[in-house]
Amino acid sequence: MKIFRRILLIILCIALLVIAAGYVLPRNVHVERKLVMNVSQKTIFNQVNTLKNWTKWLPWLQKDTSLHILCSGPESGVGATLKWLSSDKNIGSGSVSIISGIVSDSLEVVFDFAEKGKSTGKFIFLKANEGIIVTYILASDLGMNPISRWFGLFSDRLIGPDIEQSLYNLKELVHDTKAIYGYEIVDYKLPARTLITIRDTASPETVTPKLALTYKKISLFLKSKNLSPSGNPMAVFHQYSNQGFDIEAGLPVISIIAVPEGLNCSEREAERTLMIKYIGSYKMISSAYIALQNYVDNNELQRNGPGWEEYLTNPTIEADSNKRQTNIYYPIK
Repeated sequence: MKIFRRILLIILCIALLVIAAGYVLPRNVHVERKLVMNVSQKTIFNQVNTLKNWTKWLPWLQKDTSLHILCSGPESGVGATLKWLSSDKNIGSGSVSIISGIVSDSLEVVFDFAEKGKSTGKFIFLKANEGIIVTYILASDLGMNPISRWFGLFSDRLIGPDIEQSLYNLKELVHDTKAIYGYEIVDYKLPARTLITIRDTASPETVTPKLALTYKKISLFLKSKNLSPSGNPMAVFHQYSNQGFDIEAGLPVISIIAVPEGLNCSEREAERTLMIKYIGSYKMISSAYIALQNYVDNNELQRNGPGWEEYLTNPTIEADSNKRQTNIYYPIK
């Protein structure tokens, strides 16, 4: 019995010693990695400054194929937020928000890992002779928890590989970005998505009011269900000519829901696309389509279905049509 008590006393002393030692360990964690990329500062900055792109290079957002992603706020820049929901305990749920940025030079974000706490991420883009040195820093304040401080000793070994993989993924992604006729063409892996759509025909004169009516009808339905779109309005152009259009327009939602007659809710599989950003009046958008088609032809690529548009600017907020952004996507094999 005395031996058992001694063992318990030794264990208790060791535990107290470990806890006491934890209080003198550093409370701040700093993990940093660097990688050289041979593209412009602007190209890299724009990729990191647009949070919906993070699903293409952030490792833990790629591990769970059933992951739910929800973006809010502006598409890019300060105030943009990306939330993820995962049933995988190793990933969990959380969010990342952009809190500051200096165009082409640096960007700072806050990661909120719910019960696991918050961390600050910083990206620095520095010109050098060999290219652009991209530095990715992740910092955390472990507070007064001594156990967390012990884990902090291994943070570089635990977190470092993910940061390294993020940079390698980002490098591969930005090196896939091409330019033609002043437009950037991005080879973009579009994630799986769920859409509520309405398919209709329209003439060149009626296409705009019909699209507006479609989005209004779907929005009213979602509102009646206390739901909100999970992304921007879009329109698939199944057929188009000077005489008219066959359009399927709609809004993305988080999951499949029952819809009334006239509306369609369906899952769209992940697919490889070429994407081009067009900013300006819709009357001049044909120049972007010409650039995109020429890129397809010049690189001997094959279309894999109809092209579609994503409307990132709300015309009721931005009255100047020359400042409105439309992303055009061509599915390719």
